[in-house]
Amino acid sequence: MTTLEIKNLDVSFGEKKILDNLSFNLDSGQIAALLGPSGCGKTTLLRSIAGLIQPDAGTIRFGKQLVSLSSLSLPAHKRKIGYVPQEGALFPHLNIAQNIAFGIDRSAFTKEQIKQVVKEMLTLIDLVGLDKRMPNELSGGQQTRVALARALAVKPAMILLDEPFSALDAQLRAELRTDVIKLLRTQKTTAILVTHDREEALVSSDVVALMRDGKIMQQGSPEQVYSSPTSATTAMSTGDTLVLSAKRLVNGQTNYLFNPINLDANILEIGEVVIRPEEIKISKDLSSAKIIGEITKIDYYGHDAMVEIAVSNESVQVRIPGPAKYATGEKVALEHLGPIRFFANSKS
Repeated sequence: MTTLEIKNLDVSFGEKKILDNLSFNLDSGQIAALLGPSGCGKTTLLRSIAGLIQPDAGTIRFGKQLVSLSSLSLPAHKRKIGYVPQEGALFPHLNIAQNIAFGIDRSAFTKEQIKQVVKEMLTLIDLVGLDKRMPNELSGGQQTRVALARALAVKPAMILLDEPFSALDAQLRAELRTDVIKLLRTQKTTAILVTHDREEALVSSDVVALMRDGKIMQQGSPEQVYSSPTSATTAMSTGDTLVLSAKRLVNGQTNYLFNPINLDANILEIGEVVIRPEEIKISKDLSSAKIIGEITKIDYYGHDAMVEIAVSNESVQVRIPGPAKYATGEKVALEHLGPIRFFANSKS
């Protein structure tokens, strides 16, 4: 286990800047999720931490050890990093036991000690008895487990996982993700998971880092980044979002769709209000409604449903527990019950 501290990291490929003055911290034993669109720099950051890419500027520290400073860099094989790439990348000519043992230092362990480590890893990943099988004889989920065991076998200071579940079907992905995160927590391993999946980032990590254009836009606990986004862009990174035009008044009130105010009051700022679909309540009782809309679409997901409602000139999405007891064309009353997240002049 170790802490990670990254300061002002720059990485460029030719004239294209991939990481731009990026800073990031992670405490010992924590699991972080790097979440962002393709091309935002997630894998480049992971490879820089592993020592596979030499940054142009900035520093990387593991605990008190400085492992990267401009032209001075600790080689990848000396960083004690466990790296699990997409698809697992097992050696096809080695059996499972040989794959797990591959990175263990032969000069520091006897053959019997290495066998014991392999045995412990097979028990850990619940694949006892499969040590002689070849990678092509395993399922995708089993291959990912072996790749993780290979990374853990060298007693790494940190584990880096680059979208290890992306090739799996939805059910297996969720089951394996749960098992892997449980395993990492049992081992108290500091880990970073790269993902495109918003749900995966929120359920798997202690820390979520939202990346865009080579920068970390926001970092915090899953609850913080979801409930308290720093912009409309970061809000959309972590879940379904309704962005409404708004005006902040001098008296501190906010004028927007769910709180129309007489604008004789002076306007202080123009911007947007960000709302989560589950923060809006709808009802069939129109008797005392201030806001009324018409249902235009219902998407049913089993555990919940997303209801699309036309209100004035806006299309509002509302998440309700499923099954939905409404129908398209029906009039409903709407009320916003969540916080008013106002961002001035936010166009991103």
